[in-house]
Amino acid sequence: RKHKKRRTHVEEDVQEKTGGEKVPKSFVLRRGKVPALVRELIKDTRRMMAPFTALKLKERKSNNLKDFVALSGTLGVSHMLCFSTTETGTFLRLGKLPRGPTLYFKVDQYCLCKDVAASQRRPHSPGTEFLSPPLVVLNNMQTDERHVKLTDIMIQNMFPAIDVDSVKLSQCRRVVLFRRNPETGQFELRHYVVHVKAAGLTKGVRKIVRKRALPNLSRYQDISDYVTGGGGGRPGGGEGQGRGGGGGGRGERIDGQGL
Repeated sequence: RKHKKRRTHVEEDVQEKTGGEKVPKSFVLRRGKVPALVRELIKDTRRMMAPFTALKLKERKSNNLKDFVALSGTLGVSHMLCFSTTETGTFLRLGKLPRGPTLYFKVDQYCLCKDVAASQRRPHSPGTEFLSPPLVVLNNMQTDERHVKLTDIMIQNMFPAIDVDSVKLSQCRRVVLFRRNPETGQFELRHYVVHVKAAGLTKGVRKIVRKRALPNLSRYQDISDYVTGGGGGRPGGGEGQGRGGGGGGRGERIDGQGL
């Protein structure tokens, strides 16, 4: 019987989910000599663009931009982010492959992920957040200026489009915020991790949900006493009441504390 190569046969819908031609891919690289902090910034940018980017891309001195442009057609890469450093500062080129357009930015200030983690009391340890693309949020991009409109379109096309009807809450783990300052005309980029917590639950129910083992209910006549009593203490109201916040309204199981 003829053996079929099962691992090399990928369906079209799987290709789209795993970074096919319809999903934007990117190269994040550097040109020339850059400081060690800029190399760390490139690593953080690659993680932000994950999973549809080359995380372990290595540049050689013999490589030029034409090599990456020629390779982009074979790999289905649609965008390229190129960092460079000169005497005047650090610059970022954002280009659409293979024929442009290209946007030029000067990096005035930046903060690395390790700096953010060092400033936090309880830093978050990354897990499965980078297995799905981030959500893109644009702020103050609605203007008649041509370069702002071009930047708006370019940023939106850098990340996969999200279908609100079919998206899963377990895939909404990160947020990328692009904000334009209307007074100075500068652009700000921020990368966040989304934490999901249960809302509208009493203290006793939250304890049951969070803990893997069931609590000791020997002191109670009925489980309602435990729930209304806040898990062995004073009655507790639902979480999120009076704070103006709420949790997910869709009945899906997601990774995170409280669910």
